[in-house]
Amino acid sequence: MAYLTDFVKSTLSRVVLGKELPSFPYNIGERVESFDSTIWALHKGTKREDNSSVSILCFDCVRQRDKLPLARNAFKKFRTIRHPDLIKYIDGIETEAVIYIVTDAVTPLQDHLRSNLDPSLIRWGLYKVANVLKFLTVDASFIHGNIRTSSIFITKSGEWKVGGFEALSSLKEDQPAILTFAGLIPESNRYAPPEVRKKSWNVVKEHELWSTDTWHYACLIYEVYNGTFTSPEQLMTPGNIPTEMAPFYKNLLRPDPKTRPSVGDFLDKGMQAKGFFQNDLIQVVLFLENFSVKEPLQRDTFLRKLDMQIDRFPREFCKYKILPELVHALEYGSGGAKVLPPIVKIGADLEEQEYQALISNVLVKMFASTDRTIRLSLLENLGGFIDRINKKVVNDKIFPSMALGFMDTAPIIREWTVKSVLLVIGKLSDKVINYDLLRYLGKLQTDEEPGIRTNTVICLGKIAKYLSDGTKAKILVPAFTRSLRDPFAHARVASLMALNATSESYDKGDIAARIIPCISLTLVDTEKIVRVQAIKSLDTFVKRVEKLVETMPDSAVVDTGRESPSGGIRSTTPSTPSTSSSETWAGWAVSSITKKLVTGEMQPQTSAQPGANNNSGRSSPANTPVPSNTSNGMSLSNASAANGLQIATEGRNNSAGGRPADGYSVNRYSSALAAVEADEVANDGSGGWGNEDDVLFTDEGFEPMEQLEPSTPSPMPSFATMKPTQARAPLRPSTNANSSTSLGSAKASSRLGFGVMDDGGDAWDGDDDLFKSLNMSNSNAGGGNSSNSRPLSASLKPLSRSPSTSSNASSTTTPAPATGFIRKEEKMAEMARKREERRQRMAEAKEKRKDSSLGAKRI
Repeated sequence: MAYLTDFVKSTLSRVVLGKELPSFPYNIGERVESFDSTIWALHKGTKREDNSSVSILCFDCVRQRDKLPLARNAFKKFRTIRHPDLIKYIDGIETEAVIYIVTDAVTPLQDHLRSNLDPSLIRWGLYKVANVLKFLTVDASFIHGNIRTSSIFITKSGEWKVGGFEALSSLKEDQPAILTFAGLIPESNRYAPPEVRKKSWNVVKEHELWSTDTWHYACLIYEVYNGTFTSPEQLMTPGNIPTEMAPFYKNLLRPDPKTRPSVGDFLDKGMQAKGFFQNDLIQVVLFLENFSVKEPLQRDTFLRKLDMQIDRFPREFCKYKILPELVHALEYGSGGAKVLPPIVKIGADLEEQEYQALISNVLVKMFASTDRTIRLSLLENLGGFIDRINKKVVNDKIFPSMALGFMDTAPIIREWTVKSVLLVIGKLSDKVINYDLLRYLGKLQTDEEPGIRTNTVICLGKIAKYLSDGTKAKILVPAFTRSLRDPFAHARVASLMALNATSESYDKGDIAARIIPCISLTLVDTEKIVRVQAIKSLDTFVKRVEKLVETMPDSAVVDTGRESPSGGIRSTTPSTPSTSSSETWAGWAVSSITKKLVTGEMQPQTSAQPGANNNSGRSSPANTPVPSNTSNGMSLSNASAANGLQIATEGRNNSAGGRPADGYSVNRYSSALAAVEADEVANDGSGGWGNEDDVLFTDEGFEPMEQLEPSTPSPMPSFATMKPTQARAPLRPSTNANSSTSLGSAKASSRLGFGVMDDGGDAWDGDDDLFKSLNMSNSNAGGGNSSNSRPLSASLKPLSRSPSTSSNASSTTTPAPATGFIRKEEKMAEMARKREERRQRMAEAKEKRKDSSLGAKRI
């Protein structure tokens, strides 16, 4: 009945825990069932603030009221004693119902012993227990009195931590718990030394402080290697205890407490040369714990050894014991660059969350270090950890620091930085790749070290797939072709190989015009390795361009489907100009010939016929001789005019509405010059440039011209009625805005003699088009006089009259037969002389205008 009452009270205390302990910031989880041989119940727990794992020792004050002094003593000692090898106290609370002690997350040693604990960890654990007992009994003058497997806990790193503080006491206390309450500890009689079993716990005061703990430590060694014992006699048989440890173990079990060695002595024996505590794991951990006070040479030797042996140590121990020590040494500068390789090796086994918490932040911080050895070590080991770091962290934090290596004065830093690009390229943004990174690589392509130049080309070829299409077109060809001229042979080979590897990135134009010509130069390179690679690369690009041009048409000229004079469809082929329309080639041919005409290199025809053929569909008269011109290898079979050349046809055909598209083309300028020559032949010295028109040419430019009264426009003669053989007073376009193509009166025409007109018959084909081409009268659609019209004279330079021609403006004159053009030099001299005479006439005209009643108006 009493048991049932205690159980109900215990249950109620747990139910109302939230009310009794409102400020307890931990969640109590499930109980560890294997931990059942002490006064405590071990629970897993979490901290509410950050959800971190903890362990909680719970004592039920109601059910175990008789053992309450032991729990209270343990709670007190947890709060007052600190040592690295004691279980770490975090928090605790005591009420009338319960006592909670919060510690680091631990598991009972008993659970690990059942799973065949690693022998190296067992020795390391025994070393740690011996070390803490030495501290308690020698340095702090305490007696633990409860060393056994149930009072030892193991952290996630595999380290042993000592708990079980129920009997921990100092004999200097008023009422030491070990003397009064040690017998209440479960199974205390089984672990009690012989002198205590004979008398009581009070006998402890009569012997050395360590005598009791030495016996208990021997019991722990036996249980670790052989399991649970039932009688003290079993302890005398070493069993599975290592042979090098067995003799010292037996000394710990001496019946006489005065002859028992202390745990400190046992520890010293084990740490001697070839002692039982002299193994690699213990030596590594002890060195790391004192890493900061070691000499630099000792550190380097140790780290090299650790890097080779790290794979032999237990995984959990490396992750949670060795790794934190190495990271601490790296972060605070005591480890140097050689600490990084073992860190990278251990980090490979970490989970993602653990990696971010333990390693990532420190590595990012180290990239900003100014120590070249650390930066070099980071670059050399980059492949071991870069995949474990977040993409954003690499792009925003690591690469900006790493990029400083591109400009470092140490060549080895620059070289390793280039190599590291291949490892980080997948985590960089497009902006960083296409702008920042390429700018650095461009500078390194002209580095003074040939090896760095070579690696830069290789790097650029391998990261080409990450570049945008626009960047590829602008960067790759110039970069690789530049390296083809590198004096270092291996750089040239690397460039050829890079071109070969990126051949799919180029279009046919770049391949044919820029790449193949550059590769061809290396076919005769002085180095054989370059020539061999050049042949391979050239073959690749030739096949590539053959594939690209397969889909190209046979000709770039599109069939216009025009109707031929015979009624069929006429095709246009650039290779046969005789069958092409005038639009495809005649314009070029006429321009070429008129250029010769202007420069005086072409002889005029002795006889000319009206336009033999034009685009209006008219056919040439019968028996009309067709002059030909073979200039530049092309035949002009349908171009005949008064000067042996049909000038203005192209301008008329290629413009909308019969007007030229360009008012200042070469053909029109040439037509104007030919018209001027004809005008000077048909007029005497005073009739060709009369009154207002004379003032158009001055020394410095155009002068204002008097506003003339518009003359009555006469109809524009048709092409069928114009002849070049009969000369009349030269015609001038009317300034009437109603008709930009009409011709003015004879008087006005005589002032600008750009052609002659017959009363009937065929006209000089092209004159009408010539006037329109030169846009002599810019009329408005609404009619009226256009004051801003530009006369034809304004677009021409004055030409001299031929001395062999003279005529009256009112009489008809037959053009003199052309026996040959004046040479260019003579013509220029004649023009200069005539220009001076014209200036004198223009000065006289200005004097006459002063007396005129018409006002002057600037055009």
